[in-house]
Order: sequence, then structure tokens, then C-alpha cells
Amino acid sequence: MMVIPVFIQMIEDPEDQEWMIDIYTQYYKLMLVTAEYYLDNYMDVEEIVNDSVLALYEKIDRIRRLEPKALTSYIITTVRNAAFGRLRKLKLLNHHFLYLSDYSMETIATTEDVGKIAESKDQLDEVHRIINTLSEKEQSVIRLRFEMGLNDQEIAEELGISQEAVRQNVSRARKHIHEALLREEVRA
Repeated sequence: MMVIPVFIQMIEDPEDQEWMIDIYTQYYKLMLVTAEYYLDNYMDVEEIVNDSVLALYEKIDRIRRLEPKALTSYIITTVRNAAFGRLRKLKLLNHHFLYLSDYSMETIATTEDVGKIAESKDQLDEVHRIINTLSEKEQSVIRLRFEMGLNDQEIAEELGISQEAVRQNVSRARKHIHEALLREEVRA
């Protein structure tokens, strides 16, 4: 279900508000897909979409005059630029290393064995791929726990669920990841 951002609901000019609601509802999926191309964290993606909509509103006089194809291109560019800005801000251009433990990072940092580094990256890529196959709830709790470093209480507050539900979803997600990795190992 799509929820119109609060700042759109607070636009004082009814004509501007209606136009922004139309833009948001019409282009929401395109903005999501564009942001997901650059970021795989659902919360970051939502933030990029909201930042982009705000940036579009700030240019409302300019973009109202655009033809539909030009407007679509402008929206895609706005989302892409917001995603790049977010990546720079969070310094996540190499975000796949977030999954490595401190020990693994020390080992890689002190080892000149390029094969081990490549193997670790391949394993991380595989874990990312598996995470993307989990249910939305499991993806959310795993990413909030391991990418954002939140504890059970913080995740529960963020997602509006109980701490027990957080623990259950983390447990299920870990089990699914483990099983998928075992299946991949058997195939190899």
C-alpha cells in the first residue's frame, strides 16, 4: 500500500498538492525501481524516493511544463542523483564488506592472498543474493540488524512489531540463509 508522504499532505496550495500527489502515485514504482538499482536496503530506498519527491517539489514550476517523456527522464535523474548522494554520504560504495566480521576484515587486511579476498567477496555476494529472496519482513530485520547495527528493540520500534517478532524473523532469516548456502555448497 502506497502512503503519500506527510510533506505532500502539508502543501498549502491545493493545486500544487494535487499535482504532487498525482506525480507521486504515477511515478512511485518507477522511483522505487530506480532507487533499488543503486541501493538494496529498503529503508535507504524509501528515503531516496522521499528525498527525490521533495527535490521535485522544489522544482515544481520547472517540471510542470515538461512533456511526459522529459518528466520521466527528469524523475529518473533526480532519483539517481539522490541515490549517488546517499551512497557518498554513507560511504557505502563498498557496502558488501559490511557483512564481514571484524576478524575477517583483519585477516583480509593482513593477508596478501587475493584468492581469499575474491572468495570472501563471492560469499558475500551469494549472501546478498539469498537475502534478496527472503520475505520482505525477514529482509528488513536482517538488514536493520547487520547493515544498520540496530538491536531488537530499535528494530521493533522501526518496524512496529514486537521484539519477539524481531527475534523470530532474524532466526528464520538466518535459517533460510544457512539452508540456501548449504544447497549451493552441495551443487558446487
